[in-house]
Amino acid sequence: MKFTFATLLPFMAVLAAASPLEARQWSQVTVALSNDQSGAYSGVAFLADDTEKSILSLFGSTSVGAGGTVKANAAQLTAFPQSINCVIKNNGAIIGTLTAQHTYADLDGNPNAAVPINLNNAKIRCHA
Repeated sequence: MKFTFATLLPFMAVLAAASPLEARQWSQVTVALSNDQSGAYSGVAFLADDTEKSILSLFGSTSVGAGGTVKANAAQLTAFPQSINCVIKNNGAIIGTLTAQHTYADLDGNPNAAVPINLNNAKIRCHA
């Protein structure tokens, strides 16, 4: 029996259709950073594809990244799927976790003060 591309095509179509939709597309999430001392606030949308993304590359050209340094004291989820989980690390240490139930994170570690921190080395990883 001789196989050709034409005979394999229906099998490939069935396999593609059988794979879960979630495995083929990613949810989008919008995270906002705020600097309560300067008043800067910016939201950025990106794919929640479970990869680390640089805060500097996401927010560097926004108002919280003015002057080439991303400074913020808080992060907030503003648009997200209900199964979202985002972890923010700065210099390798976890400084915030955002979920659908916990949409706000105080990044400076002091809930009684608004002290913007440098996030140029920070990463965010989100998955839904």
